Amino acid sequence: MPFRFLDHVADIVIRVDAPDLESLLSDAGRALTAVMVDLDAVRPVDCVEFSVSGRDEQDLLYNFLEELLVYKDADALVFSRFDVSLSREGGSLIALVRACGERVRPEHNPRADVKAISWHGFRVWRDASGWHAEVLLDL
Repeated sequence: MPFRFLDHVADIVIRVDAPDLESLLSDAGRALTAVMVDLDAVRPVDCVEFSVSGRDEQDLLYNFLEELLVYKDADALVFSRFDVSLSREGGSLIALVRACGERVRPEHNPRADVKAISWHGFRVWRDASGWHAEVLLDL
């Protein structure tokens, strides 16, 4: 036979549990970084500030993670610390973010290159124990 099928892991799903929405975003950002590099090796030496908005918590988390991928792709920046504050403006939820990390170096032991955040199976919910998210990362 001229071809065969090989085992291939194409995607990764992360599950994040947090007591509040600010922590959910922060922990999801750290999880995204941990998929791409050794999180513990990323020093919080370069900080950037940005804001993202969303119609709801799910839209906000998606836009936040996409913004982190833009920094990774455009500037080779990955982050290990996030300070997040939330506000509402009109019908939008706004996250003001201070993300600290550094440019990717060999010492970060690069792992997977996350290409995108997928809407497939993407969900954010709240229950008595706090906030939760499941996110499919497209590698």
